[in-house]
Amino acid sequence: MANKFISAILISILLISCSKKQELIQNPERKADIQRMLTVQKELTSKSIIPIWGIFDQSLSPDEKQAMEFLYAYMPLSDLADYQPEFFLKNARFSLKTRTEMPWGKTIPEEEFLHFVLPLRVNNENLDNFREVMYDEIAQRIKGLSMKEAALEINHWCHEKVNYRGTDSRTSAPLSTIKKTFGRCGEESTFTVTAMRTAGIPARQVYTPRWAHTDDNHAWVEVWIDGKWHYLGACEPDVDLDMGWFSEPAKRIMLVHTRAYGKYFGTDEVLTPEDRFSELNLSSNYATTKKIIVSVKEANGSPADSAKVEFQLYNYAEYYPIASGYTNTSGQASLITGMGDLVIWAAKNGKFAYQKFSVPEKDTLQLILDQTIPTHKSESFDLVPPHATKVESTVTPEAKKANDLRLAKEDEIRNAYMKTFKDSVWIAEFAAKTKLPIDTISRLIKLSYGNWDQISAYLEKNAAQYRNTVLELAIQLADKDYSDATETILTDHLAQTAQLGLQKLVPSKELFTRYVLSPRIALENLSPWRSFLATSFGPEMAQSSRTDISALTNWIRENIRVNTVANKHSRAPLSPIGVYKLRVADPLSRDIFFVAACRTFGIPARLNPETQIPEYNKSGQWLRISFDTVATTQPEKGMLKLTEKGNAVTPQYYLHYTIGFLKDGFYRTLEFPEGGKLTNSEKPIELEVGQYALVTGNRQEDGSVLSSMTFFSVEKGKLTTVAVELRKQSGELKPSGKLNLDALNLEKEGKTVSLSSLVAGKYSVLVVLDPDKEPSKHILNDLGPYVDQFNKWGGQFVLAMPAEKAGQAGVLKTYQLPAKMESGIDPNDQILNAVSAIYGSGLKDKLPLVLFCDATGNVYLFSSGYKIGMGEQLLKVISTIEANPKMMEAKASCSKP
Repeated sequence: MANKFISAILISILLISCSKKQELIQNPERKADIQRMLTVQKELTSKSIIPIWGIFDQSLSPDEKQAMEFLYAYMPLSDLADYQPEFFLKNARFSLKTRTEMPWGKTIPEEEFLHFVLPLRVNNENLDNFREVMYDEIAQRIKGLSMKEAALEINHWCHEKVNYRGTDSRTSAPLSTIKKTFGRCGEESTFTVTAMRTAGIPARQVYTPRWAHTDDNHAWVEVWIDGKWHYLGACEPDVDLDMGWFSEPAKRIMLVHTRAYGKYFGTDEVLTPEDRFSELNLSSNYATTKKIIVSVKEANGSPADSAKVEFQLYNYAEYYPIASGYTNTSGQASLITGMGDLVIWAAKNGKFAYQKFSVPEKDTLQLILDQTIPTHKSESFDLVPPHATKVESTVTPEAKKANDLRLAKEDEIRNAYMKTFKDSVWIAEFAAKTKLPIDTISRLIKLSYGNWDQISAYLEKNAAQYRNTVLELAIQLADKDYSDATETILTDHLAQTAQLGLQKLVPSKELFTRYVLSPRIALENLSPWRSFLATSFGPEMAQSSRTDISALTNWIRENIRVNTVANKHSRAPLSPIGVYKLRVADPLSRDIFFVAACRTFGIPARLNPETQIPEYNKSGQWLRISFDTVATTQPEKGMLKLTEKGNAVTPQYYLHYTIGFLKDGFYRTLEFPEGGKLTNSEKPIELEVGQYALVTGNRQEDGSVLSSMTFFSVEKGKLTTVAVELRKQSGELKPSGKLNLDALNLEKEGKTVSLSSLVAGKYSVLVVLDPDKEPSKHILNDLGPYVDQFNKWGGQFVLAMPAEKAGQAGVLKTYQLPAKMESGIDPNDQILNAVSAIYGSGLKDKLPLVLFCDATGNVYLFSSGYKIGMGEQLLKVISTIEANPKMMEAKASCSKP
């Protein structure tokens, strides 16, 4: 009897324990860190006039409370400032909903759910209610599928909505990306991660901050499926996971990383542990890697503790820090990285040292901090990326064909939506109705894509009352703004500026339009800050600031607390309204706030386009503002003239060279416009007095770079002249193969034409491409800047597409291409097979193929797959040939009748 009684008690205890719901967060170390960070966050926002913390006084379920505590413990300043707590609670509830409604919901571990399902933020995007809007649609789409099948299906859903197109670095919100139907890789991956998380599938945006073998970077997506992370191309559905056009380039990386929201307790290597996020090093998942150690010493030989070390990679003509860290008490810092070359730069208290580091050759490097200005006038570095590695495809032809057919149908779905965008007929009628110039508004409406209703509403609402400024404001916006700005935001800026009569305060129309009327300051999300700041500060503050700018700068210094780390995870500036209300900001958001307040008061202001330092205009002169000291002294300036000669191409900024300014032991690149041609201009560049470095690079066809760094100083009132000379590769061109141009044909408008008749005894560029895929879009984009030079060259361009891609031929009309260009179909993959016979199989999965041929079919340049800067590479080949009399003679003899 006693035994039965004891058994009954044990069963009751077991039933009670089983019925007790498992906590969302169980890790005691994590719980303690959450409470620590909540204390930090509450102290940081103690002067805020935003009601942040009252949300926790509401009736929340245990899971809701833990989820919200996790989010708020690690929330960046931009999210604390610009979104309501109820917004995060609603989204947290959708995340928790996936744990009960999705078949895999209960299988997601705490670590993966908290870091890669619950958080909304992926990049620097404006947060929106995507989960609320799209949850039911996505849930219905994946009903009955396994977790893996669901991830693949969601990527197909994403491709129906969004395709690749290059844009600026401000990341559109997911719903805005749908509206315009395209985005750069960072936007595609932000969109896809958001879609995956909406379905409760752990997902993260993965970046190589810069490629080693070509200029640019790339982002893709990893999804956690049944206990393991897999990669996929965002909005680029393939037959299976762990496939993508970037599979081979990813084997040449020096770093692949991601950010995990909050403190990370998982198994991936933590590259940078921050209070509010952890940066994870995923490089070993993609490429052969190695741990390198940098030992930094003071000039006296003692270990340099807390010296900053940057692991720099040449890309876009600068030595870009792909990773950085601080030395330990032994003076050491380390990195797990790919098998290529880096420039290692260390600095502390203004003293620095640097050296090239070839990862395959050694494991350690020692630097001695003994320079405050460079000891050499120049340096030359031959920088080699990791070697290319071939990835064999395991996809059957049948599976690939089925996937291609599905992609084509998804293109049709997206194209059908795009047909709802307003066309030229509608725009003409709208222009007539509003009496606005059709040429101007045509561009605005076309760039608005699916946001045409907001842009047209702004124009229609304000055309009559503010006819003189309605378009002046609109044309100051960035192209991306037209696709996501709202009528209310634009009208706020327009109407408030007019009502305050600010135009009469500024004598110059250009100053007024660009630096008072314009709502665009940096790459922040546009917001209706003008009326808010005007009301909050009042007319007395505006008048005082117009009389003496210190009225504003002192208010900011006294009221806005600056924190350099609390907004790093967001990378999105706080809105000026958010800065005012939260009373704490990162330096960039504080500077944007200053500019916004100045413009509200009718004071022309900007962030300096090269240095990003805040400035205001007084009597036609731009004056710098510093918040570090009460009295701001204006920098002394000198002049710089850049010259060049003998280069195969005219050097362009961020493509062939950059200028860096020495500050705190590091050279920081000045933000001149990308592609700008600053050499041999009549007007020298005005620069602040100080030490500078000119970095140049000549990227070779194999991805290596002939780089140089020239140090110079700018002195007060003096002119400094520096030559921009790109290092040249020695040796002459030799063919790597030969095509029989007589035997190869192109189908054009139903007719078959031989390649030999198309090139007609001339040099030619042959491109086999898929115009709808990102790597092929890059080659089309790369030709545009050099069209004038290609037209003068006079050679023939031939663009060939596989037969199944014939429907994409119309895409070519949207690019600026050489005048002597023929395009058509590669019949039965005839050209592709001929190229494959020379350079190996599997090339159909590595489009575009680019070949530079002479008149007899000798190939002097061959490239396959993703590569940036191909237009420049072609010009280098042309320049080499034109400088070689024998090759020019060969061309002449071949072209004789």
